[in-house]
Amino acid sequence: MRWTEGRNLQSVVDLMGEGRLDVHPLISHRYPIERADEAYARLAEGGADLMGVVLTYASEPQPPTPENRIQRLKPQTRSGQPVRLGALGAGNFASGVAFPAIRRVGGIELIGVAASGGLRAAQAGKRFGFQYATTDEARLLADAQVNTLAILTRHYLHARQTVDGLRAGKHVFCEKPLALTAAELQQVEEALADAPGLLTVGFNRRFAPLTLRLRDFVQGMTGPLVMLYRVNAGPLPADHWVRDPRQGGGRLLGEVCHYVDLMTFLAGALPTQVEARRLQPVSADQEDSLLITVAFDGGALGSIAYLANGDKSYPKERLEVFGAGRVAVLDDFRRLETSQAGRRQSWSSPFRQDKGHRAVWQAFVDAIRTGGPPPIPYAELMAVSQATIAASLALRTGEAVDLAAPLDGA
Repeated sequence: MRWTEGRNLQSVVDLMGEGRLDVHPLISHRYPIERADEAYARLAEGGADLMGVVLTYASEPQPPTPENRIQRLKPQTRSGQPVRLGALGAGNFASGVAFPAIRRVGGIELIGVAASGGLRAAQAGKRFGFQYATTDEARLLADAQVNTLAILTRHYLHARQTVDGLRAGKHVFCEKPLALTAAELQQVEEALADAPGLLTVGFNRRFAPLTLRLRDFVQGMTGPLVMLYRVNAGPLPADHWVRDPRQGGGRLLGEVCHYVDLMTFLAGALPTQVEARRLQPVSADQEDSLLITVAFDGGALGSIAYLANGDKSYPKERLEVFGAGRVAVLDDFRRLETSQAGRRQSWSSPFRQDKGHRAVWQAFVDAIRTGGPPPIPYAELMAVSQATIAASLALRTGEAVDLAAPLDGA
């Protein structure tokens, strides 16, 4: 019998069906069909870690679960919109990080900046080229020129200002955290349900260049991931506003949400349960040292060691990812190393540490201009915020918190 191309293919399919030919080791990357463009772009890029790329399809559409109601929300943006920005807040982060990142994106018309301190607002407005500065945030909300709002204020204002912005018909970029309590998060969800604009949160780490390369690597893993995230945060003064329960909500709510979001992005699944412990005995200089465990749908596990008792001169962040015979290490957003079947590869940020501050704004602006979907799916925005609020509850109660249940007392 002559072996034709068709017969060869049929034999291979038969062997796979009988389980006698295992092709799983040849699969290096998996992409859902909705992200096929990314898969082809990755193929074009090439690389020694690239072998087989598989497009996956959902076996059956799943209805949204009660705890993930936000999945029903549909962005209602109009395509082709310009971005005309009003900013709430002109503090150190706004002037030192956010405004420079926004300026590097380009094509954003800076309309107005509002801050409680008139001098600070005026200085920021003049430095970055806003058309006007004010102490009245209501002026920005009422300004028909402004179609996009950046919330860069202290944490206790975020949820309320996000709700006000969405109800005013604006697109809203809210710096993390989105909310400090479950009640605030519910208010944001309700406002978002009928909002014509897009919402995103400043979870910039998922947009960092080395993070995107790391995601490509872990998508080839066939089993659940284990993620170990160490954060050498260092101490904060006792009177720092972030540590104030009313203004900042504490470092868990104000900062740990970043790391929960990045692990959610890599796991490709929503958090389902959280546990949290604080270093004992509790004292003023070590109460911010925390260990948090997050379980994800599908079986992935993440552990966050958020430490305030180390040497602040040591690099801040290190993320290790294990799964399916592979290892990846992201070192402070400066270097990524991967290991698979004895082969190691590494990449470095070419000029400086890049945590994705410009890229998250670029993604948000692109979504507004094209009428596209939000740069971070709403289900993930809400689930990450819910998980972080639940971690705060777990810290107080000493018990694991199931995210399918209402967060009573959070």
